[in-house]
Amino acid sequence: MHIRYNKTIMLKKSLISILFVTASLSHVPAYAGWDAGSLAEIKARAVAAMNAGGFDAAVTILEKPASENPFEEDLKKLLAQAYAARGWGYARDGRLEDALSDFKKARVAEPQKQAATYLGLGYASLRLKETDDALYYLNEAVYLNPDEPQARVLLGEIYYQRGKLDDAIREWERSYELRPEEHVKAMLAKVKKEHGVEGSFTNRETYSFNVKYEGEEKRELGDLVMDILYKATSNVGGDLGFYPKQPVNVILYTRRQFTDITDAPDWSGGVFDGNIRIPVGGKGIDETALAAVLHHEYTHAVLYMIAGNAVPTWLGEGLAQYEERWARPARPAQGLEPVPLSSLSGSFMGMGDAEKAKSAYEQSLSAVQYYVDRFGIYNLSRIVRLLGEGRSLSDAMAEASGVTLDEFEGLWRASLSR
Repeated sequence: MHIRYNKTIMLKKSLISILFVTASLSHVPAYAGWDAGSLAEIKARAVAAMNAGGFDAAVTILEKPASENPFEEDLKKLLAQAYAARGWGYARDGRLEDALSDFKKARVAEPQKQAATYLGLGYASLRLKETDDALYYLNEAVYLNPDEPQARVLLGEIYYQRGKLDDAIREWERSYELRPEEHVKAMLAKVKKEHGVEGSFTNRETYSFNVKYEGEEKRELGDLVMDILYKATSNVGGDLGFYPKQPVNVILYTRRQFTDITDAPDWSGGVFDGNIRIPVGGKGIDETALAAVLHHEYTHAVLYMIAGNAVPTWLGEGLAQYEERWARPARPAQGLEPVPLSSLSGSFMGMGDAEKAKSAYEQSLSAVQYYVDRFGIYNLSRIVRLLGEGRSLSDAMAEASGVTLDEFEGLWRASLSR
């Protein structure tokens, strides 16, 4: 089960607004044939362009003069501002690779390190899931400006993703002190609740996974879970062509702890909400069922790392169930009465009762199984990647397999009537 994972920081106007100060137009030295008057005019044109939102124009105006006048710091500072402003614009539009490129150019151009530039580098790197780089950039931003709340929000997000709840609490508390915001308050309440349960858990860390469980007496269970997870890495990774660059957190609870932390219904065997959370407990663990659940939730983790929340619920849940086949054979549903796939785009947890949820899961698996049988798992993995690039499901499906979403749905429905 995949609970839509809400990023802990959204790109706000307060984050991307940049104040421009008109450069001094006093006497400046001349280099490489540029006289003081022409440089002053260039700076004035660039400032006017930036104040009008013309960051591309400002970059064009400044790049050559700045490269040919390497000691003219006003030009370099303005160019860095133009790159950074254009970078935030790219970030706002979801063009994260372009944003990261411009923030890197800003860092090279600016005469002195600026916390805002490192904040931009950290934001773009984190959203591109390059978390080691993001951690470096954001720590640098905080070093340069300890009172920058947004950098601390992002640092807290990284620590939370890595299961370092104490560090996440520290950063989010400091951010809230600096700028009280409701979303930070909500994140703090959530992580403190989790910390109250998980604070004494044993944490087994490897390159690929952080597995947490209560008590050293469960080490054998931890070993079993770790072994299954590495099999899931190979199995799911082989199907989807993706292997995470960062550790995945897997937390093992008692059923009571699991319900308290996730608010999941009794029928839920696990959730992914940025972390994989699994209820286990008692003696006589069903290893086959555990392996199926771990393959299922690990698939959700991989889908999120590839495409964020762009994968519709029916596709994500159908694919997660399909990956359970590595642990146990799928059980084809009988007598399905298909509903529009568009009606299976919301959380199955909110359907009210177990029978409705069961039907939604069965229909999702049926649709995915039909797609794989007809078009292949490789093309399904292409759809997921295209969704991650911002394509619509129908466009992604048409590019990967030559049929639109409506055409696929018609083929699937027809197959059920045969």
